[in-house]
Order: sequence, then C-alpha cells, then structure tokens
Amino acid sequence: MIDPVCGMSVEKGDIKSLYKGKTYYFCSKGCKTRFDRDPEKYLKGGPEGMSDP
Repeated sequence: MIDPVCGMSVEKGDIKSLYKGKTYYFCSKGCKTRFDRDPEKYLKGGPEGMSDP
C-alpha cells in the first residue's frame, strides 16, 4: 500500500483515515494530519483508497 501524502510504502496499521467509504493508511501521524485537512488535494491523481476487508 502507498501513503497518499508522501508516497511511501506502508503496511496496514493503526494510522489510518476513512474518507468516502475507503480506508487510507499512512506512514506517520503527520501524513495523516495533512491528509485529514484536505483529502482531495492528495487524492487528485494519486493512489486509490484501500478498502477494509
């Protein structure tokens, strides 16, 4: 999986956000905070969300 903010490879973990029914995972709390402020900025042309099974 890819962190939608910084592009780093991440494993499923506790640092995640739910947006429009999809779960996004992050490498750090800082990336999650930036994403939560403006998700569309990071999703525009970026990675798809990773839905929880």
